[in-house]
Amino acid sequence: MNDSISLGKKYHCNSLSESKNFAFNLATTLAPPYVLYLNGDLGTGKTFLCQSIGAFYETELVNSSSFSRVTTSVGNINIIHCDFYRTKPEDFFFEFQIEPLLIDPWVLLIEWGEVGGWDFGCREYEIEAKHISKNARQYTLSMH
Repeated sequence: MNDSISLGKKYHCNSLSESKNFAFNLATTLAPPYVLYLNGDLGTGKTFLCQSIGAFYETELVNSSSFSRVTTSVGNINIIHCDFYRTKPEDFFFEFQIEPLLIDPWVLLIEWGEVGGWDFGCREYEIEAKHISKNARQYTLSMH
């Protein structure tokens, strides 16, 4: 499967390999720099999508950074991964912690983030992830 991803369409993935293909197609569709917010309940595949996007860009990313909040990885692209499950960022967080990491070309992946909290000067997208069954997930992409 090598299809472009459309805004607003619901994508049903019935396995990890289908979710990985979705992430690869998403990374092919979106041109860096961009911010991708990933939201949904625990266990809906947010970190797996981030790992798969990292694999697409040939980086060794991403463990769940719930404990460190931010991880970075450099491959063909600079990837910054934030996980705000445990704590929401303070007002100055992006200015002092994230902005210095935005070295072209870059992609910023934010789990549990609030869309529109900071102006990154690029396109911002959101994936809403839903749990359908043990292995099935539904992903919907929107642009903000």
